[in-house]
Amino acid sequence: MEVKEQLKLKELLFIMKQMPKTFKLIFTLERSLFLKLIAFSIITGILPIVSLYISQELINSLVTIRKDVSIVITIFLTYLGVSFFSELISQISEFYNGKFQLNIGYKLNYKVMKKSSNLALKDFENPEIYDKLERVTKEISYKPYQIIQAIITMTTSFVTLLSSIAFLMSWNPKVSLLLLVIPVISLFYFLKIGQEEFFIHWKRAGKERKSWYISYILTHDFSFKELKLYNLKDYLLNKYWDIKKSFIEQDTKILRKKTLLNLIYEIAVQLVGAVIIFIAIMSAFAGKIMVGNVMSYIRSVSLVQNHSQSIMTSIYSIYNSNLYMNQLYEFLELKEEKSQGHKKPIVEPIHSVVFQNVSFIYPNQGEQTLKHINVSLHKGERVAIVGPNGSGKSTFIKLLTGLYEVQQGDILINGINIKELDMDSYMNQIAALFQDFMKYEMTLKENIGFGQIDKLHQTNKMHEVLDIVRADFLKSHSSYQFDTQLGLWFDEGRQLSGGQWQKIALARAYFREASLYILDEPSSALDPIAEKETFDTFFSLSKDKIGIFISHRLVAAKLADRIIVMDKGEIVGIGTHEELLKTCPLYKKMDESENYMNPLEEEGSKWKEALYQG
Repeated sequence: MEVKEQLKLKELLFIMKQMPKTFKLIFTLERSLFLKLIAFSIITGILPIVSLYISQELINSLVTIRKDVSIVITIFLTYLGVSFFSELISQISEFYNGKFQLNIGYKLNYKVMKKSSNLALKDFENPEIYDKLERVTKEISYKPYQIIQAIITMTTSFVTLLSSIAFLMSWNPKVSLLLLVIPVISLFYFLKIGQEEFFIHWKRAGKERKSWYISYILTHDFSFKELKLYNLKDYLLNKYWDIKKSFIEQDTKILRKKTLLNLIYEIAVQLVGAVIIFIAIMSAFAGKIMVGNVMSYIRSVSLVQNHSQSIMTSIYSIYNSNLYMNQLYEFLELKEEKSQGHKKPIVEPIHSVVFQNVSFIYPNQGEQTLKHINVSLHKGERVAIVGPNGSGKSTFIKLLTGLYEVQQGDILINGINIKELDMDSYMNQIAALFQDFMKYEMTLKENIGFGQIDKLHQTNKMHEVLDIVRADFLKSHSSYQFDTQLGLWFDEGRQLSGGQWQKIALARAYFREASLYILDEPSSALDPIAEKETFDTFFSLSKDKIGIFISHRLVAAKLADRIIVMDKGEIVGIGTHEELLKTCPLYKKMDESENYMNPLEEEGSKWKEALYQG
């Protein structure tokens, strides 16, 4: 109960607190269009009462003036002019409104994408921030515009409401004031229901994410095979329905309250309106007002009823949309990666990498992932990193590539601390094939060219790297069709196997003229022959450079100049295959396990050796 009362106090003030931020965001993105829309909304709000007044005078002139037709015609032409002007304003406003919706949607989406690209890897690995990003991107196409549209609608309705009440009050202030009081009182109860609705959605956020996840795996291709094979469809559909069924019950309860409140509100407004109309009719019979006035007062009551309802709907819409807007503002205000400032650019190839007492711990984890790492890598070396899962191999690579910031110790690149380097120029010297490499559902040209984006036009070089990785499956009449769409998401796309996608990713890495090459578990999607080709190419291209590869297969690691053995975040051995068999118990155990797993131990070992040695 205490939480609910605190929410009530916050939420009642929430609209006013968020509005300055909303206006600031709108002004940043589309100041001119927004001001035009506000101006048109004010004009649109005034025109109904102007039209109403002119029609009143027209009817009164017909009743009182029977001989001088020119006055009637003048008023009639004025009425037509206002009607045409009103329609013109409506169409222009509709045009600007559509243009505003398009522009604000594209620009805000661009702003969110730009913000995402400037975050650090640790932000994407933070569940709280990643959930925030998911929620923001999920509703960005309509939520911001929804709240802006509500502001514009509310402005129009507010102007019409005030002018209508002012018009009525010029005749009967006391009764007319009731039409203003009822919406104000009703608004309080509408907001109370809105707060209750917010509280329900706030409590079920976890279940919402769970239902979204079930929907996601039921509607995407990556999960299709297992869903079919294990016949999971009915189980997941039932699980989804059980969650949504409880949501429907909650939402129906809120809808029932809203409907009841709407009914009470409408009855109250209709009763007050009926009283005003009755007084107007009786005044007309008494000769106090004319027929045209009666008509205009009746229409004024109708305008007040309609636009007071519109204002409440708009405020309610803003109220409920502010939760999303708050998430959006929090996301846009997230701290970005540090500016490069005056850091030193890498102007020469990387010839040495030194880790000096480097330790690393992930947020919200008690134990260090890397502990006091000391190792040197030099030009011309091919180094294998091996170790059990969770030993720190991938974290080592992420620190080396600058994806994580060094927390303790130092990493020296060509003798310069990595913290002092310009990361863009540093990363330009690195080519990597990660285990979770990207499969870009784009053209072949883009898939390769992304390795060195400023050389996207160099198709001759692309041809070379595709030949190097032996991507013959992409050839048509002895040449590569670089406009070929890869993947099946878009029209005329060509789907590839896991191993073929990996060759594309490998070609992308080799397209970059790097001085540090990294392969992270390249064997996972490859058959033995393709694996041999991959390592042959890697060893060839990394000659006179620094080459690093992570592998669970010691048969590949044996070919490295040095092998680094990691366990529980520490380096427990460095040396050649023969040296480590003598000095590193873990490495020896891994070697024995690999031999044990081969059913044809000696023959299999000889076959593998022959495969790798050609």
